[in-house]
Amino acid sequence: MTEEKRALLGDHEAAKRLTDAGGGEITELSKLKQKIWDIFAVQDDDLLSAIMPAATNETALSEYYELVSGDLSTDELQKIFQYYYADRKEKMQDYTPATLAKLCAVVTETDGNTVYDLCAGSGALTIQKWTESPNKMFICEELDERVIPLLLFNMAVRNMTGWVINRNALTLETKLVYRLENGERFSTIRKEDMAPEIAADEIISNPPYNIKWDAPEPLMADNRFSGKPIPPSANANFAFVLTALSRMKETGRCAFILPCGCLSSDVESEVREYLVSGGLVERVILMPDKMFESTSIPTCVMVFSHGNKTVKFYDCRNRAEQEQRDQNGQFGGASHENRTYHKTVNVLPDALIDELCGECLDIAGFSKEVPVSEILEQEYILVPSRYIKLEEKKETHRPYADIMDDINRVARERAVIKITCNETLAKQLGLYEVAQIEAEKLDDGLNKTFELLGGKYDGKRYITLSKNKNEFKVENQDKEILSSLVNFFLPMWKQHIFYLNQEENRLLAELRDAMLPELMSGKLDVEKEAHP
Repeated sequence: MTEEKRALLGDHEAAKRLTDAGGGEITELSKLKQKIWDIFAVQDDDLLSAIMPAATNETALSEYYELVSGDLSTDELQKIFQYYYADRKEKMQDYTPATLAKLCAVVTETDGNTVYDLCAGSGALTIQKWTESPNKMFICEELDERVIPLLLFNMAVRNMTGWVINRNALTLETKLVYRLENGERFSTIRKEDMAPEIAADEIISNPPYNIKWDAPEPLMADNRFSGKPIPPSANANFAFVLTALSRMKETGRCAFILPCGCLSSDVESEVREYLVSGGLVERVILMPDKMFESTSIPTCVMVFSHGNKTVKFYDCRNRAEQEQRDQNGQFGGASHENRTYHKTVNVLPDALIDELCGECLDIAGFSKEVPVSEILEQEYILVPSRYIKLEEKKETHRPYADIMDDINRVARERAVIKITCNETLAKQLGLYEVAQIEAEKLDDGLNKTFELLGGKYDGKRYITLSKNKNEFKVENQDKEILSSLVNFFLPMWKQHIFYLNQEENRLLAELRDAMLPELMSGKLDVEKEAHP
């Protein structure tokens, strides 16, 4: 049983251990999970199977609403699902960070009414979009049938109007279709036989990255890909993009969270050319790393719309803020599964989101608006660093006097122990070259450099070569400083002396044992030997 569950069951010592270990947030999450279990009547920790009936149960919806105090801007269910239920071993499931979802929500804002969330998951992007524009109609498409109940509940409790389509976005294979309509407090949900035709004003998506796919046949019958470059079978990133764009109105806007590799990979260059030359790429925003909790893949946000003669590039890697989060361990063996890992993640502050959605200024190290013709010269590579000027960094350094003091401190420490060694022995010991280099360094102008800066170099030679036969001498040159080398040398010296003393005692015992019989027999006369 985990510490969290012990704490939930009334083990006060376990709760204290969690808190003392920095687990206060974990304990709060556990309490939230327990309350949600009660609302949904969860059995055997199987939250997912309990959510679907709750999505159509007004009592459960009301109790959840009260639990979060009416604050539906945050997806509390996502926190629970991500911490306790995410499949990080096989599916590498991760959920869109709230600030990244907010960026997608704000940057796609139009006067239109229809929002389409492709690969919606539990609805992180949709919830942020609803927070910004609650009166729009939301069409959510998701492949994983396990997460559909969670998505339906999230939409129903927020009284959204729209559709949930359990469908493979690439093959268009449809399993289930649900329609949501505004109710007095919560959405009503009913099954439908057919999914609606989609013509969206605003599209948001965080699709699975770099998955394999097969282009549909025949291509001419599919308006998503007909007459367009086909994304490579090893990588469906732009297949999702083309699918979304085929459902976007002329006045629409679309934001995709994608891996950075799609900005420069050779196999996707023809698709990028089609998108850029066709005026479909509006913005490319390079994200900071460590925004997601379970993947380190560098990501970007690509914004699409019609009629763009320029592309706005942003690099916000150095403009993020940091946040601490707890993640339930699901990597490695069984010993990891119930461990909590404290992770530092990057988030986008509101002020940065406003900059990324507004006018693109020419700011070194951050942003630049580039004509399509210039991108053509770069063979349609969309990496922002290709176009954004490097930021001029002001060189800052410590005072010269402080740096020189530290150099002299090291030099004095180095010269405390001086070795004088015969040249032949020095070559055998590998000290000859060291002595030569040190002599050159002292003779090559360090004193002149220090004098230029108003100081004096205290370095001394710590190896001197000698012509004296077999000479090897080690001496201490400073009356006040004892070299730190002694702390390493002395224990080894003591150990060696101890060994030699033991060896001497062993040999003396051997000599004694050899002499004793001869002394006893008179064969060996000590006095006679001493006074012949």
